[in-house]
This record gives sequence, C-alpha cells and structure tokens, in this order.
Amino acid sequence: MTTPTVDIAIVGGGPVGLTAANLAGHLGLSTALFERNDATSFHPRGHVLNTRTMEIWRQVGMESAINDAALPIERHAGIGFVTSLAGEEIGHIQTRGDAVRDRLERSWSPALKRSCPQDVIEPILRRHADRRESVELAFGTEVTGLERDGEGYRLRWVDRDGQAGETFARYLIGADGPRSFVREWLGIEMHGRSMGQQMGVYFHADLWKFIETRPYLLWWVYNARTTGVLIAMDGRNRWTFNFAYGAEESRHDFSEERCLELIRAAIGEDVPVEIRSIMPWRMQARIAERMGKGRAFLAGDAAHPLPPTGGQGMNTGVADVHNLVWKIAMVIRGVAPEALLDSYDLERRPVATFNVEQSARNAEAMAKSGLAGMLANDSAVTQNIEGPESAAVRARLAEAIPKQRGHFDYPGQTFGYSYDGDLITPDGTAPPPLDIETYVPSARPGMRAPHFPILKDGAEASVLNLFEYGSFTLLAAPQAADIAADLVEGAEFLGVPCRAHVVGPGAGVEPVGSDWLDLYGIGPAGLVLIRPDGHVACRLPTTDAYSLKNLTMALTASTGAKSPAVSGQTVS
Repeated sequence: MTTPTVDIAIVGGGPVGLTAANLAGHLGLSTALFERNDATSFHPRGHVLNTRTMEIWRQVGMESAINDAALPIERHAGIGFVTSLAGEEIGHIQTRGDAVRDRLERSWSPALKRSCPQDVIEPILRRHADRRESVELAFGTEVTGLERDGEGYRLRWVDRDGQAGETFARYLIGADGPRSFVREWLGIEMHGRSMGQQMGVYFHADLWKFIETRPYLLWWVYNARTTGVLIAMDGRNRWTFNFAYGAEESRHDFSEERCLELIRAAIGEDVPVEIRSIMPWRMQARIAERMGKGRAFLAGDAAHPLPPTGGQGMNTGVADVHNLVWKIAMVIRGVAPEALLDSYDLERRPVATFNVEQSARNAEAMAKSGLAGMLANDSAVTQNIEGPESAAVRARLAEAIPKQRGHFDYPGQTFGYSYDGDLITPDGTAPPPLDIETYVPSARPGMRAPHFPILKDGAEASVLNLFEYGSFTLLAAPQAADIAADLVEGAEFLGVPCRAHVVGPGAGVEPVGSDWLDLYGIGPAGLVLIRPDGHVACRLPTTDAYSLKNLTMALTASTGAKSPAVSGQTVS
C-alpha cells in the first residue's frame, strides 16, 4: 500500500493543533491532523480568548462563529472576590462597562477579548478545518511511532478500529500537550517547575439569582470550607470550580460527593447541582529548551505549559502556529530557504518565556496577598475570614484586590511584544516600554501593526482586514504609491506574495477618524511593510531614490532569503 504524503502532519487536536490545521488549510497546504481521542474536549478547560487570538481567527474566517458561541460581552464585565456567591463580596475588578475603558479597548482592535470554553471552541475549529479541502482530520487515531525519513517524517498510527497505518509528512507540528509524545521523541528538555496540584470540576447549576446584577466572569471564593475560583462558562448554568489540593492528598480523594460539598460551600447555599466531569491537573510553569528540531516543531503546551493565572496558555499556542505556518508555506513553495524556519524558535520562545514567567508571577502575587485561590492559601485568611477577625481580614484582602488588575486585564502583554532578528529590518527607533496593563500602539518594526478604521470600496472595515494570511502587505502613504507598485512587481518576480494598498483621502483605502501616518510613524511619502502574521517587517518614514532597493532588501530579509547586493543607502 502506498504511504500517503502530506506537507504538514499535526499531532494533537486541541485548539492549537486545530488552529494550525485551519491556517495550513487556508494556505492550501496538504495537512493531516492526528488526535488520539475520538472527539473534541468534553471538559471546558481553557476559556480566555485574548484579542490577538480573536484577530488571528478573524484572519482565516473563524471569528464570527466564535463570537456567536462566546459568553455575551455584557456578562464578561469583571472579576469578583467573595466569601461565597451567596456571601459577602470582598471586592471586584471591573474590566468592562466603563465608557472610557470600553472606548479604549475598541480603539485597539476590531476584535474583542472573549470567553469561550474549549468544549465549545474545539468543535467550531474542527468544523472549519473539515471544510478545508487540503486538510484531513483523524480523530480517534493515536500516533504510536515517529521516524526521521530523508526530508521528512514517517508517522505510524493506529485508529479507533485497531487499523494501523503510516503517513509521510514533510513537516511535523507537535501540539499534543504538556506530556507531548512529539517532544519526548525529539529529546527536547523542559525547564521550569510545578506549582501544585489542581482539581477542575465541571458542573451545571442555575446560579442566576446570585449573579444577575454582578456579571463577573470569575468568582474567587475564600471561606473556611473551600477556596478556589468559579468560572461562568455561559453566564448562568455552566460552571467550573477549580481549586488546589495538597501533596498529602490524591486525586482519588475527590469523589463526586466530596466535590459536591466543596461546590456548595463555594455557592453558599444548597442548590441543585449536577456534576458533569472531574479533571485533576497540574499547574506548571515550564518552557522547552527549544521549540523545534530539524523539520519538527512544538507549539502550545507541548512547548510551554503555563499556569492559568492570566489565561495565556491557549492564546500563546495560537500565536505560535500563526507565526510558524506561513513560514512553512514559504519554504514549501520555494520562496524561502529552510533557514527561515529557524526564526520560529528565535521569535516565539522569548514571548512564551515571558508569558510563562508572568503567569507564575500572577499566581504568586495573589498568594502573597492572601488571595491565592489556585495555590495553597494563607490559613490565616481561610480560618478567619468568617470569624471574629473577619472585618480586618476582608479589609486587608480588599486593599490587595486592585493591585491584581494586570492578572486579568493586560493589553500591553497582548499587543506590546515585539519580534527581533534577521527577519525584521530595524529603523533605529527604541521599542516602547512593555507595560502589562497599558498598550501603546506602535508600528515599529517587529511590533504587531496597529488597528485603525478604514473605508474600502465604500464599506467600513479595519486596516487589519487588508492583511491576508500568507501574503505580505504594503501600506503606502499617497506620495509613495509608485514605489509601492514597483515593489509588488518586484515581489512577484521573486515569487513572494505581496499586496500594496495606498491609504489616504481619495485613495483606494481611506482612514476614518484617525491620523494613520502619525499612528504608524511615517510621513506623506512613507511606507510600512507588514508580514503575513501582521507584524511589521520594515518601516520607511519617507522615501527617496534608494527606497525600492531598501524595501526589496527588507522583503527578502523577511523571507530569510539572501538580500540582493545593493550599493548606496540602506534603511536606518
């Protein structure tokens, strides 16, 4: 029997693997995804979808379906800290519902941060991948062996019916979680630490009477009977309760009866509760020593299991494959050399490392203040929060709550990171300082290109709508229109997909209500070259006789190809 050959094999059918399949399918790459489970997740697990993730899914046509399935925006307005749902509110952090803050959020992106649990997200991602002609999904199929075979990998697998087979893949992506089979086979070490054992209980209960006027996404609970966090999965009936348990305890100590007692202690009243699943898990803060070897790559938890404190895990993994798949496509199509793929580790591992460390800092800052919830909490809090010293304990906790905003509201972390290295052509400007809670839009090379509203063909849109995954985009001020057209012609000669848009009053694209030149740091004859993943590759504040050569050099640098010999001025 002939062994089928694909461009990319993906091991793991969670949100990261399914996103990689959708990105590859969008680019027409033949792709096989293997997931050992028969179906997508039955337990809600991760739920936070940051704005950048929503932008990535928007780029390949999936944002709308996820918005429709997500927790309504009006029920995603903050975080509550309580003795129980029926008990006293110690304090809260408002993240939506303030007019100034809401306007600011909408100025950053056409997408919005959402909450949608994995058991809802994964079927949506799977349906979209199923519709892509070049993608084959093999759920209920376990990869049992891997072998390097010339210019690719031979995967041995067994399906749900016990049938064995092989697939040959030119490239391999391991998105198979923290106990990654692919990572183990590659021999890539992990560094970091475990931060404790956790239990996640998924249950149904109508808790509307406790939350109707308090539309919080998360409810951190502190009382003598339990501490942990309740997560509103649909804003009323679907919930998870996550809590820590000690080294002296086993996951087997948490029967359905015991979990039911803890949930009712968190609610504060004896209401009807139906437990759907109980899932033990380990909070980790680890990072792989490298995110790839040869033509095989790691993404998501396979490369960097994060603490959930900040909701960065799924989002970091989605950004991983967004960075990787377009580069694989460029190499497969002969546009770029194999060396382009070295940039995946160089660009993504620093971002992943920061997110791992920041998530751990969030957990530790909560614990230090007595608000741990997900770590072993201060017994002086849990034993006294409802006793004679309750007023003093609650006052101390209430004072600490506003200091935790960066744990839950982090636009600077979402948008403010930058890529460096040979694929980025620097322009001599300093990077804006990274502040977790504050985002300063910037089109400095390496940064995510900022959003601004536009009119195109008479319709309102975002400039992000112009960024086609798989293609470079050139935004040109009106006086640089001719150079932009020449670059596109040159890119076509090089085989690099590139589109140009002239932005200005009366041009093909008109900015709406914003000075895009000031936002992007260029003048009326300036240009900005944007990569397929939406990050700025090169910025020319103005243009001159050397600009076309400089842009051509930047374009070839961004694909990892050798720059053509150019005499004269270079970008500075």
